[in-house]
Amino acid sequence: MRIPALPRPRSLAGQLFAMQAVLLALVVAGYALFTYVNGHSQAEDAARRQATAVARSIADAPSVRTAIHTFDPSAELQPYALRVQKDTGVDFVTIMTPGGIRWTHPDPDQIGRPFLGNIARALRGETFTETYTGTLGPSVRAVTPVKEDGRVIGLVSAGIKVEAISERVREQVAALFSVAAGVLALGAIGTYVINAQLRRHTHGMNATELSRMYDYHQAALHAVREGLLMLDAQHRVALIN
Repeated sequence: MRIPALPRPRSLAGQLFAMQAVLLALVVAGYALFTYVNGHSQAEDAARRQATAVARSIADAPSVRTAIHTFDPSAELQPYALRVQKDTGVDFVTIMTPGGIRWTHPDPDQIGRPFLGNIARALRGETFTETYTGTLGPSVRAVTPVKEDGRVIGLVSAGIKVEAISERVREQVAALFSVAAGVLALGAIGTYVINAQLRRHTHGMNATELSRMYDYHQAALHAVREGLLMLDAQHRVALIN
């Protein structure tokens, strides 16, 4: 009965190449994951700052305070809010009464209906941000008061949908993975070149074969009765028994 030959173990150079490639892949993957998590947090912070800046600029606009005192505030505020929304890149701008009734909204059918979100802090004169699910879905929004002579005469909310924030992060991560793939490829090529040199020096032998050859040479040297001294090209001692 013929015993099937066992597969020859991978050479030492091949083993080192595999370990280095796996290690490099793990480092790149870990960095990509860290960047994704950190990038999402940074994207949310950026969205909060953007929404706050837009809401405050609207609340400070004299034309907004003037429009609030007109018979039909929505007639002037709705076109203005849509224009600001388009120019600033936010997903919605809602200007409302102190009671939370909308004067403006990206969906005209929502005008005149109650704002979905918290307004208590804004009524106390504060500007704040929150993540809330409204008519457009989950969003990061800022709410700020419109003041006149120390009184709150209206409220402004500007926000960016969470979906839009996630899309920004996905674009950043896609670019990151492209760079990571390039780094991984360059690292693999460099590792391969280094290990090719090692493979030539070890003649493609694996660790077991190298150990066996060392033991054989040691045994052969000690079996020689005469003294043996070998010098290299620079006349340095290379081998002695």
